[in-house]
Amino acid sequence: RPLPEEAKKWSECFTTLMTSKYGSSLYRAFLLREYSNENLEFWLAVEYYRNTKPKKMAAKAQQIYKDFVAVQAPKEVNLDAETRLVTLTNIQSGNPDEHVFDRAQRRIQHMMERDSYLRFLQSGLFLEL
Repeated sequence: RPLPEEAKKWSECFTTLMTSKYGSSLYRAFLLREYSNENLEFWLAVEYYRNTKPKKMAAKAQQIYKDFVAVQAPKEVNLDAETRLVTLTNIQSGNPDEHVFDRAQRRIQHMMERDSYLRFLQSGLFLEL
């Protein structure tokens, strides 16, 4: 368990929460309870994608798109049509880089910061710390 001081820092910034192994695990547990973990799964998949070897980026980008971004994807995240199109265009560019999902990830992070992150900070899981 983290010290209360560390947990308090999580409430100051979403990124601080996500850089903490315990904090991100607790947030994930909270989202699983709410059946709304696809946004976090997408956000994490993009973080892992950025560390993918360049030769494997195209295939990995396609998979993330199919899993999360495409309309009717198994874990579809809530993105506007323009962001979906920009992301697809980036992927189809022939040589996707670590920035392919930047716009989509920013939108999802902003959504989490305004909604589920705030609910997490008011939840018993967090307040007990």
